[in-house]
Amino acid sequence: MPVLWQSFILSAFLGGLIGWVTNWLAIKALFSPQQRRSFLFFEFQGLLPKRQKELAQNLGKIVEGELISVEELIKKVEPADIDPIIEDVMRKNRDEMEQRIKDFIGSIANKIPFFNLSADTLVKSVMDRIEKETCIVLKRQVPLLLERAAEKAAEKISVQEIVIEKVCKMDLIKLETIFNRIADKEMKAIIRLGGVLGVLVGIIQWAVQNFVIAAV
Repeated sequence: MPVLWQSFILSAFLGGLIGWVTNWLAIKALFSPQQRRSFLFFEFQGLLPKRQKELAQNLGKIVEGELISVEELIKKVEPADIDPIIEDVMRKNRDEMEQRIKDFIGSIANKIPFFNLSADTLVKSVMDRIEKETCIVLKRQVPLLLERAAEKAAEKISVQEIVIEKVCKMDLIKLETIFNRIADKEMKAIIRLGGVLGVLVGIIQWAVQNFVIAAV
């Protein structure tokens, strides 16, 4: 094989190898090494381990400022979503209250000689009316309650602080595993792309050396 073609193949191979390895190292450098390492006069550490707190703060600002706010989350709750809850709560409390009233009337009836009073029908009728009217009143107040809840929640809850706390406490090894599982195909494509671009760079470099520089 002529020397010219040997140099062509070698340049393409080395360029592809360098491009492949460079992209592979760049991806690995996102998470590794976890601890700071020293080599000669250089110190290096994975991007996320080194800047985890800073990234958490920036992510918290973005999430709270651009993506999610407490007010928006609470506004997603419609009054129709609350109505069944009100009815359920009233029904459960009504049962307990109704039984207490019956027991109270029964205790009075037992203390009065020759007094026979059945409280079941009367109490049930009254409690049906109370339950119905109370549900109507409460349902009318739901929009105002949601609005005030959003205001109070915004005062006490910070999405930014929650995100910062969660990200700072995040297990980076577990995060790397999840990241690799989700983006495995994309990461492999990036590494292969680095190899392809490296081959092209090697070929261009070979052409420049053998035709442009040689011609000069």
